[in-house]
Amino acid sequence: MEINRLVNTINCNVQTGRRVEYIVIHYVGALGGAEDNCRYYASRYVGASAHYFVGHDGEIWQSVEEKDIAWHCGAKNYNHPDCRNSNSIGVELCVRKRDTSSMGAGDTDWYFEPATVAAAQELVRDLMARYSIPLDHVLRHYDVTGKCCPNPYVMDDILWEGFKAGLMADAGLTPIAGTVRATAEQMAAYLVKKNPDAAPYALEHARLYLSEGEREGIRGDVAWAQRCLETGHDTYEGSAVTPDQHNYGGFGVTKKGMKGESFPDAAMGILVHIQHLKAYASSDPLAVPCVDPRFSYVRRGCSPYVEWLGQQENPANEGKPKKEWVGWAAGKDYGGKILAILERILSVTKEEEGILQGQEIPQSPPEQKPPVREPVGSYLIMTTVDSLRIRRGPGMEYPVVGGINETAGKKKKYTIVEERNGWGRLKSGAGWIYLWYTRRA
Repeated sequence: MEINRLVNTINCNVQTGRRVEYIVIHYVGALGGAEDNCRYYASRYVGASAHYFVGHDGEIWQSVEEKDIAWHCGAKNYNHPDCRNSNSIGVELCVRKRDTSSMGAGDTDWYFEPATVAAAQELVRDLMARYSIPLDHVLRHYDVTGKCCPNPYVMDDILWEGFKAGLMADAGLTPIAGTVRATAEQMAAYLVKKNPDAAPYALEHARLYLSEGEREGIRGDVAWAQRCLETGHDTYEGSAVTPDQHNYGGFGVTKKGMKGESFPDAAMGILVHIQHLKAYASSDPLAVPCVDPRFSYVRRGCSPYVEWLGQQENPANEGKPKKEWVGWAAGKDYGGKILAILERILSVTKEEEGILQGQEIPQSPPEQKPPVREPVGSYLIMTTVDSLRIRRGPGMEYPVVGGINETAGKKKKYTIVEERNGWGRLKSGAGWIYLWYTRRA
């Protein structure tokens, strides 16, 4: 852990020594970075300070010596009986905001970058070890004074519980976000070994999981392993959903007898799965418009690790009634079952990948051939979202060649002259759009 230093004695009480008993977490409440904040507090008297600032990319800057008293949680009235500036270390996290037209402390769109959270957790773990600080002495500014700080962790207790759980987490926990370990060939070969009927589409689907996952910052190989678990390796034996629903996560099957959600094609089903998993893994905004009909039902960021997808294993549920539990599934060791499948995927050898050739599955991206025309009478549409991508062909596997960007009240009409698999070809020749996000004008 690298710590940059720009310490000052202007905005603190210089001490020869003190007892550190608490760590208090803050957010900066503005959009500046860690170094900028350090330089600001070192340049003039402002009557406030913190020991550390953690930046958007995970960089750490020290502003006040740990032996000195920073002015980070002082108040006229306190909610906490004991924590004060004199016995605590203040850690400020740099923050992002989705809508900067308002910078209100009570706004609900402040958020932390994953790199900021990870670096802050590493710093706090180090401080806890050096000062023998227990987990219950790691507090939000809110816990000390009632101030809405750090905003993302005050607005969502689950995110705060996840931050704290990460302080105690074993390094062996498996993040859902991040870099994949399995190749598309390994993923496809594993599925085909378990279910030879999946051979015609396995590699194509695996590639879509990796590409959509990369776009959202989610491990596509983890999502693939989860799909294998949820669908019985695409056999759907004992499942409430059927293959034609393209529902790879059992979405909408909340009780026995429910059929669950249906999606028009595999590409949409895969995108929904990736988005739904991101809802559990992160509070970051989606990279593309939301198509997951159940996205809003998830407590964002409640399960950043595969192990925590199981409700029984999620530390945020400790001491809470079951009706308040978070997590993907109620069954015991749900995350462990996903990881067991993932390990089998990762163990697939080059020789075993030969099963793909045996099933005549293409080993390179399929040639993008012009779609077969299915003439329909031309008709007018209007988009129902602010941003809609235009693709070269009728499917998500085709490259993006443009977009329609229009806000409500400024919608134009467009002519569709051809339909194929839920996609419509624009009369202008610009390309194809997904009709899910349109309505007839």
